[in-house]
Amino acid sequence: MQKISDQGRLRPWMGFILFGVLMTFFIFVCAPLQQNLGITGLVITELGFVALAVIYCLIRKVKIKEVFPVKKIKVREFFGCILLVIGMFPVSLISIALTAVIIPSSASEAAELSGFLYDSLNYPLAVLIVALVPAICEEAIHRGAILSNFRGIKRDWVIVLIMGLLFGINHMSVLRFLFTMMLGMMLSFVVVKKNNILLSILMHFTNNFISVSLGYLAGANTASAVPVDYSSVLGAYMILGFLSPILITLALMLIYPEGHKKIRFLFAGILSTVMLIGGIGITAVATSKNMILDVSFGYEVTAEEKDCSMIDFTVEEDRSATVVVMVTNAEGDYNVRIDGDKGSNIINAPVPRAPSACSLTTLVFRPIITR
Repeated sequence: MQKISDQGRLRPWMGFILFGVLMTFFIFVCAPLQQNLGITGLVITELGFVALAVIYCLIRKVKIKEVFPVKKIKVREFFGCILLVIGMFPVSLISIALTAVIIPSSASEAAELSGFLYDSLNYPLAVLIVALVPAICEEAIHRGAILSNFRGIKRDWVIVLIMGLLFGINHMSVLRFLFTMMLGMMLSFVVVKKNNILLSILMHFTNNFISVSLGYLAGANTASAVPVDYSSVLGAYMILGFLSPILITLALMLIYPEGHKKIRFLFAGILSTVMLIGGIGITAVATSKNMILDVSFGYEVTAEEKDCSMIDFTVEEDRSATVVVMVTNAEGDYNVRIDGDKGSNIINAPVPRAPSACSLTTLVFRPIITR
């Protein structure tokens, strides 16, 4: 990567120190501001990132125009960057779905973030505050001030990896960590190879713009009321994004033609095929698991039988009852509802797993009659 003229004033360890300062600022100043002021706090946070980047340059006495390199964007680079973002976007969705499947507790972050960003913003303001402002401010601190400290590292891939990890950590989101890490690597790669921060700003804005636009088209302002089954959508994302490896390879060829090798298209084609087949398989499995069977039948309460699942419940008197058993998926998760002959509910309880020694219709419901 190209070094700045005052590179001697900057060292890799300084980059980690600056990132530590950034995280401290974010946790103890920005997070409370966002919690108390909402969107206003978010804007203040982003402007604070720019201020921190500029202050750092002044303290270290390095040239701001080299820390934030600006060049004319070539047509080839422009279309390559746009194509790279389009190719990476489905990959980001896959990474989010995969994280939610592996760590289910992280899935709630999506609804919380959507509610925070979209409930109080119309579309033009969302584009400005969620897409444009972060694209400029976050690039200033990450691809500008922090990245400049790592310009002395000889291997570019090390710089790209470090910057990706720092960018992922900075967002403090388990659900979006893989996504933001890959985004950070992609943006850093372009700046490392082309030494033009305008390209990373363009890509960052495009990525956020796509997210905002899709959010509004999908009705993101009501996302908190509609939980997403990520195990089901993971396969769909893989199918929809199976061309991503080919698009990414083509984009990298446009952005950095001198480093391109034709064999990469072969590897991209193989990976695309694997994604397509894998997506179809995951979708088929998820569909079979989520098949719903609603069984309603009359049932006579009997005495205890051996090798059958027991559900104890209390009734006030001897009576006829209707047992409604709902099988929610193929793994055998049941919900049992027992209604009295006059429509009153006697019991509504889950059965943790399918009975191993008796069929659905031989479940035993053991009444405890109270008079």
